Order: sequence, then structure tokens, then C-alpha cells
Amino acid sequence: MHRTALRTLLVALLECSGLSMAARNMEWLDRGLVAVNTSGSGVYLSWRVLGNDLASTSFNLYRDGTKIATIASGAATNYVDASGSATAKYTVRAVIGGVEQAADVAVTPLSKPWLSIPLLKPGTGYTPNDASTGDLDGDGKLDIVLKWDPSDSKDNSLSGSTGNVYLDGYTLAGKRLWRIDLGQNIRAGAHYTQFQVADYDGDGKAEIMVKTAPGTKDGTGVYLSKGTASGADHTKDYSNSKGYILSGPEWLTVFRGSDGKELATVDYVPGRGTVSAWGDSYGNRVDRFLAATAWLGNGSNPSAVFQRGYYTRMAITAWDWDGTTLKQRWAYDAATSGKECYGQGNHNLSVGDVDFDGYDEIIEGACAIDHDGKFMYRTGLGHGDAMHLGKMDPNNDTLMVWEVHEENDAHGEELHNALTGRVYWYNASSGDNGRGMAGDIDSTAAGYEMWSFGAVTNVSGKQVASSRPSINFRIYWDGDLYDEILDGTTITKWKTGGGTSTLMAFGSFPSGNPVLSNNTTKSTPCLVADLFGDWREEAVFRTTNSDSLIIFTTTIPTPYRMYTLMHDPQYRASVAWQNTAYNQPPHLGFLLSDKAKWAVPSIKLVNAPAVVIKPVGGVDSRSFSSIGLARARVIWTDVRGNVLREEEQWLDLSAPRPVVPSGVRGIILAKVAVDGEAPRFVRCMALR
Repeated sequence: MHRTALRTLLVALLECSGLSMAARNMEWLDRGLVAVNTSGSGVYLSWRVLGNDLASTSFNLYRDGTKIATIASGAATNYVDASGSATAKYTVRAVIGGVEQAADVAVTPLSKPWLSIPLLKPGTGYTPNDASTGDLDGDGKLDIVLKWDPSDSKDNSLSGSTGNVYLDGYTLAGKRLWRIDLGQNIRAGAHYTQFQVADYDGDGKAEIMVKTAPGTKDGTGVYLSKGTASGADHTKDYSNSKGYILSGPEWLTVFRGSDGKELATVDYVPGRGTVSAWGDSYGNRVDRFLAATAWLGNGSNPSAVFQRGYYTRMAITAWDWDGTTLKQRWAYDAATSGKECYGQGNHNLSVGDVDFDGYDEIIEGACAIDHDGKFMYRTGLGHGDAMHLGKMDPNNDTLMVWEVHEENDAHGEELHNALTGRVYWYNASSGDNGRGMAGDIDSTAAGYEMWSFGAVTNVSGKQVASSRPSINFRIYWDGDLYDEILDGTTITKWKTGGGTSTLMAFGSFPSGNPVLSNNTTKSTPCLVADLFGDWREEAVFRTTNSDSLIIFTTTIPTPYRMYTLMHDPQYRASVAWQNTAYNQPPHLGFLLSDKAKWAVPSIKLVNAPAVVIKPVGGVDSRSFSSIGLARARVIWTDVRGNVLREEEQWLDLSAPRPVVPSGVRGIILAKVAVDGEAPRFVRCMALR
């Protein structure tokens, strides 16, 4: 079929017009195949679906080069090989358009349901603390960035000098890529070092951004020397007699993911200025920092967001990295009491597209900042210790914020609209309410449940159960579409009507050197994220001796196929900010239990390998490309975003007008995606 005939056919069937919505760059990830010996039950295997995989994609699974299973399109991407052995080598191949694609490197089974990464301590008294993830070297596998804390780490309210803070980069295979020493002028503590890991310049490799100072050495062991760090005196210690660092240069540095080398250094914005302007004069509130990664309009790439202050004055700056220059995108500063975001911040933040314009907003607890750095709203309810942002109500497309408050007893816990700040309902508390959790834990009730100091309630504020479970973290583990509860090193399952049962207790593994949680009573893991295997999450902990990271993975089969959570934009941003101050768990931008409304991500996978396709009608893809046609993935949705159909078509990319599916009438939307190009959105009117 030539170009003229194709256009004539399409115009006869429908009218379409282009919509301008930029797809977000995301990491291309390999299939992340993991195999686990299940002690007499065979070998459990699990692998990824990518966010841009066609629904028709199937998989062939091989053991030692022999195909042992075909996983049909729509089927879950896990399999138990009853005849598997501890020495077998497994590969998985996607089948796209009837063509089997290349396999990743073969894997052999883990002897236990965890992966161990050996660590090299930077010194006596150091323990592994918060971690993050990204593809540091561009090989399609997620890596780990780990923060080391010294034993004399301090809360900002406490005086005293501390040891240096270190960041390490590790592959999941256990190779240490680099170590960054933040030096003597970065104090150790939960509120000081917030590090961000993402691919900010779209080259397929993640960078690391973090606050630095004189004394910082990059991953090659060299003192910082670029930009504002040029000529600095790296021997000087700026700490005062009480251990606070209230003078001297403050910088923001971007480091290369593969080797930790300094790429650019700029002044940290804003600088501390007058210490008392942030709420006290001794150095507590001036050094309260937060950080995030968000898609703010830097083309398809994310920006880094760094914040100073939240008890009183709040200042936030967004930065873009293009591979050469670290450039300020915007700066927001709420410095007037009672106005805008002044006094409305948390010990954490969240990121999501709350106004559905394709860009992210920064949710600060009791206020919000738009993607362009402009103030959106304040609830006026003040500072809080915990918050959760998500699609909580299946009957309301609006994202919601579940927030607990430290200084507002009348609104000790409350649920508000993430776009407008309108409070749906609230309950009073007696004093500082420091903990709050939200998750979709009850399979008999629609939407999220939430709890803090009292009963478990639903999104309408009605009591679900009088007794509450633990209030620390959530995780997807057992294979259904509901949240499990992670507290310390134990995963529990909510029982309808109240109470929990234990699914997994990590605390006795590995034998002789079991794992521990972090951050004292917060009892958080180093990281929870979908690191490999299917869409369920992994939990990362440190061992008692601090000589290893242990990454636990589930071996419970699931009947549900879902793309990797790391390709959901809100979840990916959540993983990036998870290490910030009082760690909060990641949440999706849609309700997983509402399967009919699963979101189709608008993403482009950077440096994804070409898909091998089958010639059509005797004409190969090169012949089609020579006349401007390409094989495209077309996802049809209604105006509310509900997916109607997913298919492949040959389209004219100069004016893509896909053929509307039969039986469809009215206005529908098509997302047209071709490998190597950003998806395009087309609004169509079916004339049948």
C-alpha cells in the first residue's frame, strides 16, 4: 500500500488532529530476569514487562538453550520450572509481532530469595543508610546508590561534630563503581544529605545530584574543582564550636553515574543567608533540606529539585542538566509569615502531575508548587511528619494527599485534594501526630485506607476498623493488587475487619548476620523499589555487621501482568525522593486494584534496542521507512483515559492518522509510538 492510498483510506474512516504532549524519557531496562531455587519446588522465574510493550507481547522461556514455556500475551510474567536445577541457565525472549527478540544474559538461580551485595565500609562505626536506584552505566540494569552514615550522625536539633558522609555506587552484581566523600563541611544526619539519582540529560545513564562543600571529593578521588568550586580551600573546616556549619561555601554538584566524576558545580540556591531567617538562630532550621526529581518542562528530561527550609521560610530551586551545563530552571521563595508556602512544609515531599497537564507539581504537605515554580495553594494546616500522594478513590480521578500534622491538633490527620488543597475531612489528635500511612490494603473496600493515631478509615473518612496496623511503609509482595504493610523487617497482610498476618519476616536472614532496618524508630528499609523481576517490589536492607546489602524478592506467583512500576512516572519520581529526610514509601499515579483503569505511561525509553519486526506483505520495514511509513504502536483510549484497544499499524509519520477500530464511535484518543521517537497523541472522531 503506498502513501496516497493509505491517506485516502484513513480520511474516509475518521478525522484526527495532533495534540502536543511530550513523552517523558525513562530508563530503558532489560527484562530483569531473576531465578530463585525454591527448595524442592523447582525454580521460580520472574521478569519485566516494559512500559511501552504491546499488550500482544508474549514470551518464550529457555532453560540451557531449550524452550520450556511460552507465556501468552496478557499472562503474568512469572513461571515455576518444576524440573529446574540449581545450575541451570535461564533466558527469556520477548515475542513482538510474531518475531522472537534477542535475549539478555543468562541467569542462574539464587540459592535463597535474596541478592547479596558485599560492601566496603568507609571506616569504623559506619552503617549503610538510605539508598536510591538508577541505571548508572547504561546497561539496562538498575544500580544502587548508597549513603553511609557515621555513628555520630546528628539530628539538626543536637549539637556536636560528625564524621564525613559517603555515597557509593554499586551494581546489582556487587561491583562498587565509585565512592564520593562529601567531606568535613557536610554534617551527617537525616535532614542534611538528600541525594537524587536519575538520567537528567537523556543519555541513558543516570547522574547523581547532591549538596556539596569544600572538602568534597568526587568518585575519582579528586576534590571538586569546577564552576564555583574552582580554587576552593578544601582543607578548611567551617564547623563552629557546637559542630554546626553556618558559614563557608555551599554548592550543588552533578556527578557522572558510571564513575562518580564531578561534571558541574554551582552555588547552592538559596544560600543560608541570615541563619535566624529560617526560624532559629543556632542552626537547626536553616539546614533542613529536601530534594526530588520531577518532569517540569525540560523537554522530555526530568529536572532536579532542591529545597531549604519548611518550618517557616521555604525556598525551592529547580535545576536542569543538559550534559554540559547545570542551569537553574526556576526558584521559589516563601519568606513572609502567613503567605503562600511559609510554614506549610513537611519532613518530606512528593511529586505528581496533579493537574494532568503532562508536567509534575511539587507537593509540600500543606501547600503545592506548580511545574513552573508558581505557588498553587496552601491549606494553612502547617508542618507535618508524614504524607502520601496517590490516586486513592476509584470514583474520583483527582490525586489526593493524606497528611498528618505536628502542630495542628484540630487537624491531626486529614485528606485533601492535591490540585486545590480542599480538605475533604479531618480528625483531631492530642498533640504531635508524627506518623501516618495510606495504602489500598482492604480487598473488600474500594480505594485507599488510611490511618495514623486512631482507627483505620476509608477515603470517605468512615471507619473501616478500630485497630490499626503499623504505620511505617507499604510494599507490593504477595501477587494480588493490594498493598502489603512493611514495618521494620516484617511484611504483614491486612485482614478484612482488622488485624494482620505475617507474610514474610526478613529479620532472621541471612543466618548469623541478619538484616536490620534504618532510622531508629522510623524502621525504614534502605530502599523499596521494583528493581528486577515482575512488577512486585524488592526490599533492600543492611546486614547487622553492615558488610552487605540484602535485596529480598518475592517468590509468590501472581496471576497479573503489569509493566514495571519504574515506568510509571509518579512511581519513578517517588523512588527518587524516597531517601529524603523522613522516608516515605513510593506510590503509583493510578489505583492498581482498579484494573480497568490502569494507566498507559506516556514515556520514551532512552537507548532502547531496536525491535526486530516481521515484513508485511513482502515489504520489509526499510521499504516502508523509505516512503515515510513506520510500524507504530497505537493505544486507543476514551476521553477519560480508559484503554479501549492496543494494536500495531503502519502509519505515515508526517501526519499519523491511525485507522479507528471497528465498532467504535465518537471522540477517542490515540497514542502513537514508534521505536526511537517520542509518542504522539492524536484526537480522532469516528464517522462510522
